[in-house]
Amino acid sequence: MEGKTCLITGGSDGIGYAAAREFARMGATVAVVGRNPAKTAAAAARIVEETGNPSVRHLLADLSSQGDVRRLAAQVKEDTPRLDVLVNTAGAVFLSNQHSVDGIGMPFALNHLGSYQLTTLLLALLQDSAPARIVNVTAKSH
Repeated sequence: MEGKTCLITGGSDGIGYAAAREFARMGATVAVVGRNPAKTAAAAARIVEETGNPSVRHLLADLSSQGDVRRLAAQVKEDTPRLDVLVNTAGAVFLSNQHSVDGIGMPFALNHLGSYQLTTLLLALLQDSAPARIVNVTAKSH
């Protein structure tokens, strides 16, 4: 994976963290995306420590917010010359009726729309980096 760039949403814990760590272990440049600044920065630092790969950074975005997704995509396109792997793992279970800042039901906004919007906005960069891969991870509860 050396010379490859990977972007992992929901990368501050769980499956996203494991994927980010493994890509870093294999020598990829990795961007860990999360919504909590302290947790996301700590996850990226832990991956650097665990793998010895200094090419790990963290990016902040709440994927339930369409504005945040657009800002994240613009930042990635500006800062990243290539994108070989996009792993969408951001998601959550909501036990109450909640809405995003855009007025969309949180389960749909975060678990579906955010990944779709980010993938669409980064598709040209992925195509320019061919052969690139998009991996969408979800849970039965989503």
